[in-house]
Amino acid sequence: MLRKIIQYYTEGVPPRKNFPEGAAGFYLYIKQVFSDIPPGISRLLKLQPLFAFTSGIIVILLLRRGYEHVPFVIICIILTFIYLAFRLYIQKKKSNLLKNISVITVMFSVNYMLLFIMPFYFDSITVPSRNMIFGMIIIALAVISNWYYLFDMLILKSFLTSSIYYALIFFCVLNFIFPIILGIRNIWSLAVSGCIAAITAIILVYPYMRIKKNWSNFFKFLSGIALSLALLWFGRSFIPPAPLKLVYATACENIEDHRPLAPFAGNTIEGLDEIYFYTAIFAPRGLREQINHVWYHNGERMLSIPLSPIEGGRDRGYRTWSKRAIHEGKGEYTVEVWTVGGQFLGERSFVLR
Repeated sequence: MLRKIIQYYTEGVPPRKNFPEGAAGFYLYIKQVFSDIPPGISRLLKLQPLFAFTSGIIVILLLRRGYEHVPFVIICIILTFIYLAFRLYIQKKKSNLLKNISVITVMFSVNYMLLFIMPFYFDSITVPSRNMIFGMIIIALAVISNWYYLFDMLILKSFLTSSIYYALIFFCVLNFIFPIILGIRNIWSLAVSGCIAAITAIILVYPYMRIKKNWSNFFKFLSGIALSLALLWFGRSFIPPAPLKLVYATACENIEDHRPLAPFAGNTIEGLDEIYFYTAIFAPRGLREQINHVWYHNGERMLSIPLSPIEGGRDRGYRTWSKRAIHEGKGEYTVEVWTVGGQFLGERSFVLR
């Protein structure tokens, strides 16, 4: 049985003895295998999604999602940048061996990056909310990076989808790591990551568009970049504010020693002159972010209350709260938690009877 499996996955692979000994001979052997892609290797490539996903999960489990492992992601980013520059060179040289090896390398590099940042983004996503759409985009990018044939069909054969693909990946990854390594607010992380993603798209598309000879293409491309940045800015509420995370939120009757006193999801209005809304928000060490509590009564917005800046580094989250006198009377109250930059962290509702 094992022999048949080996024969099935080695069909068409030339014997090693047909090539000279030593490193030079081994190079010629590998070059022919990866250049010709015999039937056995083609069958083996069909198992690539399983191997990529499994190896990615193992790497993530070993890293345990800790912020101290962000340098690993930075190395993957550098490898991907090198690949993109290298690809423009090897396409001119038409070296199938280097091309195939570099493609496989960048697929695993991108896969590890996406699988690493994905849990952090999902922690920041509120269900249900509009920022779930961004989670679907990350899942789609991860599926493409895990599936060679899909990667080949959508990315390798189209410079347009390729530029969009890598621009999105760089944006997702850099938007996550900038607040961690630089301590900058999420709104600035969005802006800087968006600009780098736009530059990436320009670098990838430029060699193909002949924009020096066709001003129409030049203005179309610049208009596309400008439109993408505008959509990013005005659609920032669709992007989870990773690595920020709403750890705990509740309405309560008072705050004592930075803790909620008598928290509730429903309460009688008698004897209540004002209500506190308490939140604990996790952020990495060194990050300062401005948060707003937006109060609603029966679906109608009442006011937005700015809070003092939160400071990262606390395992249980930075504890902060707002309070409001109850003038509207009975009904359902909802408090949404937003960054000043316009990203949604979550919400909680309570009922006064």
